[in-house]
Amino acid sequence: MTIKEALATVRYVLDTKGDKTDVLVPLPVWEALLGSWSQLIELLEDQEDRAILQEWLQKRANGEVEMISLENLEQELVSV
Repeated sequence: MTIKEALATVRYVLDTKGDKTDVLVPLPVWEALLGSWSQLIELLEDQEDRAILQEWLQKRANGEVEMISLENLEQELVSV
């Protein structure tokens, strides 16, 4: 379902002046929208994670980050 199709199914509640006050969305449309939003959030989080990794890799390539051995990392994690 496209957004245009979804919007065609909503109904508006009007007050006595004829102003829109609320929106009624059919449940299947609402559930589809929630699913789409969840997918969008996951994609954005993945994109953010990739950007963080790219930034770190660039800093590593430039010698701007301190590297430690896997053994030292394991010791640090165990000591916490």
